[in-house]
This record gives sequence, C-alpha cells and structure tokens, in this order.
Amino acid sequence: MTKSLQQLLTSCINYSGLYPPAGLNLREALRGYVDFSHSKYSWMLSNFVIPHSELPLLATFADRKHQLKGPLALCITGPESETLFDFKNAVINIEKEIMAAHSGYPGEVRTNILELTFPLGSVQKLNAEELVKSLEAVVNSTAESRLLPHRVFFGVPGNSYDAETTKKIIKVIAVHNKSILKRKIDNYLFSGLKVDCGGITPPSAKYLADVLLYARDASVAVKFSGTENTPFPSFNYTTQHSVHGFLNLLIASMLAYTQDLNLEETMEVIEDKNPDNFGFKDGYLLWRELAAPIMELKMLRMLSITSFNFTTFSNPIEGLKERNLI
Repeated sequence: MTKSLQQLLTSCINYSGLYPPAGLNLREALRGYVDFSHSKYSWMLSNFVIPHSELPLLATFADRKHQLKGPLALCITGPESETLFDFKNAVINIEKEIMAAHSGYPGEVRTNILELTFPLGSVQKLNAEELVKSLEAVVNSTAESRLLPHRVFFGVPGNSYDAETTKKIIKVIAVHNKSILKRKIDNYLFSGLKVDCGGITPPSAKYLADVLLYARDASVAVKFSGTENTPFPSFNYTTQHSVHGFLNLLIASMLAYTQDLNLEETMEVIEDKNPDNFGFKDGYLLWRELAAPIMELKMLRMLSITSFNFTTFSNPIEGLKERNLI
C-alpha cells in the first residue's frame, strides 16, 4: 500500500453500526468496533458513533474495554429538533449525558466529536439569528469542560439537498467560527458541516460538489456520513439507487483544495467510475493528471476533510481489497 493512500485513509472511519442499514444493537456494534481495532486495518479506525440516548447503556462496554489499546473514542449524535427551544434543551441534556458517561468510566471513554442537526424551523425560515443562537448554545455548553467535544459538526435537517440552503448555513458557520477565534474560547475549536451522502435517495454529485467547494472557500471543515458506500461509484440493486464512492468524495475534496477545482471538475471526479483514472504514489495521489501531495493530504485531513461515517466495515474494506489497494 502506498503512503498517500494510507495518509488519505488514516483515522478516516467513524463506525456507525448502530444506524440503518446495519441497525445493530449496542453490544453487537461495540463488539464489531473492538474486533476491527485488532485487525490489520485498525489504522483506518477513528470514533465509535453513538446516539446520545444510548450513552446510559455504556455498561455494555464494560466487558470489552480491556481489549482496547486506549479510551473508547466517541462521536456522539444528537436528536433532530423542530424549534430553537427544543434544540437548546437537547444540548443541555446531551452535556449532562456526556459528563455522566465520563464520570462512570473515568479515563476509559473520550468524546471527540458531537454531531447535531440545526432546528428544522430555523432552517426552513433560513433565520440567520436563530442559527447563530443554535451555534452559541453549543459553544456555551461544550466550552464548560475539556471533557466535552471541542469539534461540533452540524447537519442540515431533511433530505431535500438544496445547495443554496446549505451554502447559507455554511456562511453562518464560517462567520461564527471567526467570532470564536477572536474571542479565544477555551475548550472549543470550531463548528463544521456534516454532509450526508448516503441514504435511500442520495444527493446528486452536483449538490455534493457545490457544497464542498463552498465549504472550501469559507474555510469550514467537512465530515461525511454514508451508509453502504463503496470505494468507487456503484449501484445497489436491492434499494435501486446509486451509491457514491467514498474514495471519489475524499479525493475530489483533496483536489478541490490542492488544484482549485471548479464545479464541473469536482463533479467529474465524484462521478468517475473508472478506477484506472485514480493513482496512489508514495509522495502524492492523483486523478488523471491532477495531484495532491502527501503533506497537503495530512494537513487537509486534520483541518478540512476530517472523516467518514460508515455503518459497516465490510463494504469499504472489501472494496479496497478487490482493487488491490490494501
């Protein structure tokens, strides 16, 4: 395996086996996470994705904790809310649940990321003031303790995949991030955007490209959420829908930065079904004649394109093995 591919995929997988279509129970999902952490592909593993409502059930983790090399790294997801009031109450409850989990398992769990969804009403009205109040509620809560997540990624409610709405949300996040930097708030780094690219009706390549480029230009970090994503684009005959390739999305994101891609070029990378157009060398990766150097990959993975939620290990790993990439 080349160094550029390893750099691209290191700590890339957030395991979300509790969510459909996997839909495992907590014990099964934790068993899968621990088992994968002992596999030869463990270097790809990042966080265990868990709904906040499941945190009180972490006793399930007790019989597995000694098998991990370090603390159980968590990505905690919040509920969807209709109003700003509901959203604020949810944030308060999530804070309590996280602190209780840390208290119950001191030194054995670590909360790295929080995923939240903006209130549906605020997004429908595109009320910038309410969106900022949502962001402030999270900052005011999570900055209270270094045990709480210092990176929060916000999703867009619903599945309409309207690029203009998403871009306005990105703009609000970007402006708010600048205010956080100026205020030098302890225990909080930034807010980012969670991009859903799976599900029964996945977003179009145009939507994904448009959102990625806007986030790039606004300096807003992105994390992806998929379902059964394969390395390259495919078609799921069971659900009768197309599946985006996770390598395409990651590489398109990297090249968008290193090669200043436009919308059409980014879409072309996302839609490219020919693995022969993608190359991985020790010093760089490339799509056709466009390259992303390994040092830039490292920086972008830390700051801009952080990770990918997968509900299963089998599709990404088997897909990479079939192409002799790992």
